[in-house]
Amino acid sequence: MEKKAVIFGAGKIARGFIAHLLVLSGFEITFVEKSRELVALMRQRKRYKVHIMGAPEKSMGIEGFDVLSSEDAHRVAEEVAEAAVIFVSIGGPNLPQVAPLLAAGIQFATAKGRTAPLNIILCENYFQPGPWLRQMVLELLPGNEGNWFQEHVGVVETTVLRSSVEPTEEMKADDPLSVKVQDMWELPADKEAFVGPPPPIQGLFPKEKFQTALIRKLYTYNAINAVFAYLGHLKGYQLLSDAANDPELLREAEACSREAGEGLCKRYGFDPEEQRQFAASAIAKYRKREIVDPIERNARDPVRKLSRNDRLVGPACLALEEGIRPAALSRAIAAGLLYDNAGDPGARNIQALIQRAGLATALREICGISDQDDLAKMIGDAYGKLSDKGQSTSDMQGARLHF
Repeated sequence: MEKKAVIFGAGKIARGFIAHLLVLSGFEITFVEKSRELVALMRQRKRYKVHIMGAPEKSMGIEGFDVLSSEDAHRVAEEVAEAAVIFVSIGGPNLPQVAPLLAAGIQFATAKGRTAPLNIILCENYFQPGPWLRQMVLELLPGNEGNWFQEHVGVVETTVLRSSVEPTEEMKADDPLSVKVQDMWELPADKEAFVGPPPPIQGLFPKEKFQTALIRKLYTYNAINAVFAYLGHLKGYQLLSDAANDPELLREAEACSREAGEGLCKRYGFDPEEQRQFAASAIAKYRKREIVDPIERNARDPVRKLSRNDRLVGPACLALEEGIRPAALSRAIAAGLLYDNAGDPGARNIQALIQRAGLATALREICGISDQDDLAKMIGDAYGKLSDKGQSTSDMQGARLHF
């Protein structure tokens, strides 16, 4: 049990970050994945390569893992019951899918008389996934098992700082499971959420006052990412680094980071110079051309990313509450509402809602912003200016948007 880990999800972050840290720390790994094709491929190949961008000497092969289908509920529950630590990396909105599997594992653990604590570590860039998952699991457990869960199981949120991008065609031809990731090795975690000592995993850093740090990361790193993604899309860019090196979009990102940063400092007491440097490090990361990251990947799922507590609307509301006018953040939100990728179901839904019911309805239903709010007027004004350019995105690369 001491060195057994279960990872729910086998996507790029699960394979290219979580499993990487666990292997370096000497853990045995069992992936639990819902995609039958991915399960079959991982069982067939039994190995994959993690490529570290800018530091190929740190790249390594990952092998010796097991893979279970999430449909094999009995075996998954047994693995959960015997694990020293569990990681979850499936996308925040998908957490309801894993709750029954975790609950079944808890029932196995209590039936076997387990007394050792168990920590479930969430690697989700999502608003407060810990309390949500804990409540869903608790609702599936009867009295005594629910009490055991409350006393013995920690549900720990983290901040995922390592980026994963699409591997090159050459890498995929050599290994279709290969992942290409950033040279980032820390996984900050909520220190107060652990039950018992944190597991000895390289890169896992329990942090005090974690929730404020998580909000800071979401309203800084993720906000700047969204600025480059949505405004970059309007300008016709394909790669995030190209958008981040556009002088006009760079100024927009800096303006957004100032608005959000001032609100964060006033609300949570962050040092202004430290916050400025934190934002500058995010901008510098996105400008690195060696990180070949499509805008489409970063703009994906705009319904979630434009929600009330997420990366753009959240800091805009915080800024207003602290007496700061979020003009640049309003432009970024408007650009998100204009995101019109036909291949993105969320983008199609937003465009259809705006066409059918108008922008005010989209602001209310998607962003949680009343049409009586000052922010609604600011976003509406920005939306009108950005949508009235008379240019197709194919003609806009490098063009000025005249904010």
